[in-house]
Amino acid sequence: MRDSLPETPPTGQAVRRSWHQLARRTDPKAPLVYRRGTLRPFATDTTAPPPTEARLHDLTLKASEYFQIDPTQPAEVHGREGTIVHIPARVLVDARQRPAAGPVWIELKECYSVADMLLSNLSTVAAGGDLLDSGGMVLVRASTRGQPLQVAAGQAFQLEMPFVRRQKGMRLAYGSGHRLRQPTQWVALGPITIQPRADLIATQATQMPSYGNGPADINRLIRYPAAALAHKTEGLVYASFVVDERGQVLAPSILRGLGDGCDEEVLRVLQQTSGHWAPAQQGGQFVKVKMMLPIRFSFQPGQMTADTVRPAPTVAEALPVTDDDSPEATKALAPSASHYAFQSNKLGWLNCERRWQPAGAPVGFLASAQVEPGTSVHLVFRESTTIVAGQPQADGYHFAGVPANQRVVLVGVQYRNGTPYLALHETTTGQREAEPLDFQETTLAELEKALEQL
Repeated sequence: MRDSLPETPPTGQAVRRSWHQLARRTDPKAPLVYRRGTLRPFATDTTAPPPTEARLHDLTLKASEYFQIDPTQPAEVHGREGTIVHIPARVLVDARQRPAAGPVWIELKECYSVADMLLSNLSTVAAGGDLLDSGGMVLVRASTRGQPLQVAAGQAFQLEMPFVRRQKGMRLAYGSGHRLRQPTQWVALGPITIQPRADLIATQATQMPSYGNGPADINRLIRYPAAALAHKTEGLVYASFVVDERGQVLAPSILRGLGDGCDEEVLRVLQQTSGHWAPAQQGGQFVKVKMMLPIRFSFQPGQMTADTVRPAPTVAEALPVTDDDSPEATKALAPSASHYAFQSNKLGWLNCERRWQPAGAPVGFLASAQVEPGTSVHLVFRESTTIVAGQPQADGYHFAGVPANQRVVLVGVQYRNGTPYLALHETTTGQREAEPLDFQETTLAELEKALEQL
């Protein structure tokens, strides 16, 4: 406010500062960014009896953040710990595949530390029993008027998860099990097929999409495949794709190909140009447009040409989306340098993970403790973010198929008569068949502090 008022310098001449100038017009298609959510910790019912043993993790469960968004507009949700959720417009639907119309609440819970995972009763075991190294787990849920929502068939949203040090081979998995319970197993999300909505794709526009200065700029990206040169393969490859409102290339496919690597080269170039196209405009608005691009290959190097880009009839095609370690996904999703980026067609618990296979034969052992309903026992590995839940049996909590000669910490927590108890025991797998657990009375604050030291 002070900068907007006249100021009288020592010379006596009034100077008016013009501080509100737009360098360029605001993009009307820019996503709405929601950076501040509402924290809702666990609410204890004061009229109910005191919590029983089975409700320990209700007390220690990490609080969620809640964001209210407009489902008809693209939105970004930013969590307090760095998670970013990109939600395209009109991808959230109810159980009958009807688009959400009213305000939508997005729930986001972030668990990136071992302490948060243990206090939320989470583990890192795949559905087939493989051990996983986790880069963090998040809960993403959507609801409107109290009714849960899901991602529309053929659609997906983008999830960016922060990291301190990038690890190769990270992928996204979803938690199997009941919606209101913690996942016990993780199922990897395979390649996702995104189906562009045909009713929103134009075949003509006042201003058609363009790349650079024209087809010559696309030609410069083409590399003649070695197999095609060896076989003197030549001819036209016809590719079909959609350019969306942000200049992204969606649904690239080959309508007529040549083989010998020519088809794959055209698809590679289309992925490389994704995000760098000038989008089509119709009536002053950016729109999706279906395109057809012919690329001519000639076995003499340097004589490849691209014919004129022209629109094709509207046909919904599929875009394979891979994990963030592939160059195609890195270019198409354009994540920040400190985040993994994934596409997900499922809401719920999501785990950034990779398969963990350390040296050592699989062994089993027992954590000796009295089995009670309010007790959970986990095995935490020192060499990776891997957590295995013990299976309660008559004589204690059993662990099967864990690698031998690994430094681990047995972590037991329980809730008895309104008081939390904690047991910590360091050991090495495979040295003994049974390990004792000694539970000591503690407080919730001390419990969280002790687990944070892991």
